[in-house]
Amino acid sequence: MRIAINERRQAQRENLSEPVLICPCDPEYPEEVCTTLNVSRSGLYFATTKEHYFPGMNVIVTPNFHSDDPIQREYIGDVVRLERLEDGKWGVAVRILMRYNPGVCSGT
Repeated sequence: MRIAINERRQAQRENLSEPVLICPCDPEYPEEVCTTLNVSRSGLYFATTKEHYFPGMNVIVTPNFHSDDPIQREYIGDVVRLERLEDGKWGVAVRILMRYNPGVCSGT
């Protein structure tokens, strides 16, 4: 018997492994550079060992992050899903909401 699964994704995913800088808007939580597992126009999914992410958490995301690149695009996003991965890491799905403008998040 087959069970129908409703696909909720609005944009097609691409398996892409690239560095991404994740900066929680709340200064209580540290920023970190992670690696994406997949990306789309409206979001990304990355793996982390940190356990401080939660659904609804606002983050500033810098895709394809390189510390020596003076021109990088930053985006405001929110965490929409967490999954425990086999290797003890967490999978974190982030929805991209808009381009980042300084002063939008309380921690900046």
